[in-house]
Amino acid sequence: MLRLASLLLVIFTTAPAFQQEVNRADPEREKDVYAIYSLMLTNPRTSHGADDNKRYLIAAMTAPGVPHWPCVRPPKEREADRGADFREALEDFTLREGMQRQLSPRLMLPKPYVLLSADEVRAFQEARSLKKPPGSADGRFGDVTDLFTLSDVYFNRRRTLALTAISSWCGNLCALYQWKVFERSAGGAWRDTQWNACLAMAESLRP
Repeated sequence: MLRLASLLLVIFTTAPAFQQEVNRADPEREKDVYAIYSLMLTNPRTSHGADDNKRYLIAAMTAPGVPHWPCVRPPKEREADRGADFREALEDFTLREGMQRQLSPRLMLPKPYVLLSADEVRAFQEARSLKKPPGSADGRFGDVTDLFTLSDVYFNRRRTLALTAISSWCGNLCALYQWKVFERSAGGAWRDTQWNACLAMAESLRP
């Protein structure tokens, strides 16, 4: 019983210290976050294949990834050199999964983009709803197919590996949800690891 109490004391004294570290305002960390977001939103994958959006609509507030627990892990050949880093990124996720991030217009994308407020997100969803009444199309979204939503970005301690999620939504039966892992190259640039991950997809029925 005494041993269990000692173990719990270690957990509760070390976890808050790491949480304080990752939540501290850090310009370099923010730079990494937006570099990863920009990479993830460059030619993003959608449930209907080609990215035919003339501009990107992005929810200004982040949301949890789908499924809730990150369903991605290092391939066996990368477990030795990246396994510990990935576990640290999962630890960051566990500590901060309930927190949301308000995005700012710092994305570097190949197309114009708009950050949507919560009300605008609801308006887009209503415009794409299967239950919308005839003639209720919203002209603000006529040139756009998808709404993109991002999760926060979770890092290992050295900030060389990042875990995050993205979704594209184009209707009640048209969506794609993905977890992704990025790693920093020797030159400092971020790249998609292309590690295998589960994804959730719904596709609209088309004539």
